Amino acid sequence: MYTDAGPLRQLRAQARTALPPRAFLKRDRGDALFVTNAPAFAPELREVPGFLAERRGALLYLLPEPAWLLRWERRFREPPDALCESLARFKGMPPDRENLSLFARAAKLLDGHPSPGEVEALDRELRQRAAVALRGGCGGGLYAAAILLHMLDRRDAPGNEEP
Repeated sequence: MYTDAGPLRQLRAQARTALPPRAFLKRDRGDALFVTNAPAFAPELREVPGFLAERRGALLYLLPEPAWLLRWERRFREPPDALCESLARFKGMPPDRENLSLFARAAKLLDGHPSPGEVEALDRELRQRAAVALRGGCGGGLYAAAILLHMLDRRDAPGNEEP
């Protein structure tokens, strides 16, 4: 079982340092990783270092910059399973917005207690994105997302349950 802080906690710590003290930072329920009300406390805030930020009304939605995914890929030079091995060809490639959102979704699931159906849906979407990439679409970030899926599978495997 993996025992490091995981990508979501690392990303949260990075984002928190750039936000005003009273601003919240929550997991987004949509395609972004985080959502914050920081603009209410710092109206001039348009960027958060390490993140792609999109302002919608009074809220700021954050996705990790591609550098985060590349950093995560470097931690796993050797593919930990067959799916990761098949996606290793995409290591180091810049992700598009859809693949950034896929990575964010995987990170959110890894941080929580997903149902088997949520993990299966992530697996299906990852494989669909891989099929598109093999036909010439963007493959950047798919290896990183596959690593998170592997971590989810390992965490939920018999004998790896948390006490």
